[in-house]
Amino acid sequence: MDFNLLYTKNKEQGIVRSFKHNETPSSKIIDISEAKNLPLQGFIFSEELKNDEFLVGLENELKFYPIRSSAEFSLSAERFDKLSYDEAKPIFDKMRENWILQNNISLIEELFKVRTHLLGLFPNDRSGFFEELWFILKSNLGATNLKLIYNDMIKAKNENEKNKLVKVKIVGERFPEMTSIDDMDEMVLKSYEKDFGNIFEITDYNKDKGQLVICASIKKSPVLIMTNIYQLTRLQKAILTSLFEGLNS
Repeated sequence: MDFNLLYTKNKEQGIVRSFKHNETPSSKIIDISEAKNLPLQGFIFSEELKNDEFLVGLENELKFYPIRSSAEFSLSAERFDKLSYDEAKPIFDKMRENWILQNNISLIEELFKVRTHLLGLFPNDRSGFFEELWFILKSNLGATNLKLIYNDMIKAKNENEKNKLVKVKIVGERFPEMTSIDDMDEMVLKSYEKDFGNIFEITDYNKDKGQLVICASIKKSPVLIMTNIYQLTRLQKAILTSLFEGLNS
């Protein structure tokens, strides 16, 4: 799968290098402030910038991608800018695997608390519930292009009207965006209709392309999860299964 890494040259500028299998990598210089608007999968900071002030500024970014020091890989800016796909892949794998492991350990430690909080949202704030679930899935799976499709209830405005059940899509790379589903989404939902019998099921997983489809249910309401991932371990699956079982208890 493709991935983009950022290497900080200094406090103001960085190098974004894009890696695609069987293609020559490309680089561009950016202002660090632009990083929040780019689809990054990893952040490497120069060891010279390792100070409390700089690291505190990165804390909020750690929930989106792994952040590591260049010293761990003996990697200078000049060498980073010349990395091939095959050279960059082991670096990215090491960054990502450790980051996802830490995310999952944190979720294990907070699982009961997370479950209780989500169940408190579900009856009256389904949008808030699924936004938070989106972030949990992104963190647990290290996901990109994460999409959730679920049923929402629009409450009737008048006493003589009935509540209306609608299908909603929440999708995004860095932050979730909520929209109505389109005809293609309807077709996809219909194609997986028979797979919503279980609380949590890995329905399709193409390891080579990193494409993952999960059919789940929460309080007997179907949830379709579609995303691109770089790995899927037994630990990730076990934790998500436990979370969804908890949300249905």
